[in-house]
Amino acid sequence: MRLLRVVLFVILTQLAVGCVMEPVVYDEERAASVEEALAQFRAQDELDPFFRDALAYAVFPGNWRAGGGFGGAFGNGWLFEGGTVTGRTVMTEVFVGANLGIQSDMKILFFRSEDALDQFRRGRFEFTGQANASVATAGKALTPGFNPDVAMFVLVRGGLLLEASIGTQRYDFFPLGDSADSGATD
Repeated sequence: MRLLRVVLFVILTQLAVGCVMEPVVYDEERAASVEEALAQFRAQDELDPFFRDALAYAVFPGNWRAGGGFGGAFGNGWLFEGGTVTGRTVMTEVFVGANLGIQSDMKILFFRSEDALDQFRRGRFEFTGQANASVATAGKALTPGFNPDVAMFVLVRGGLLLEASIGTQRYDFFPLGDSADSGATD
């Protein structure tokens, strides 16, 4: 079990380092995956008020969660302000509890206040005390966060993660170099 934890930690660290080092470019491939995720989120009627009222939103089209006692998650996303991509964001998560397996999901964060959005843009935004319980291979889940100005929704894409855990998520933001690197997708 200890060896599994060490291997998981090394893999997640390598993924995080490799993904953070990639250039901040919103190309056609990334735009297509974001559009696919947005279409699935927009198909959820209960999210209509969030799309309508949010100042901005961040879309994470492909996240991975894995655990075996201790666990972690990682994903890349894009921040949209006024329908335009303004930067890339990286999500990392650590959690502890009864968990075993691996799962893929997509996530969206809706920002309801300028203060929360500014904090996110400064590149050091965290959800702390997040609780999650899932046993799913497909479906959707509302993941509660303890931040009144940000709403987070998750759609499970696949895998099997038996989990009852507590953890924290961290988001780092990397603005695009100039407006030529971004594209509108709304």
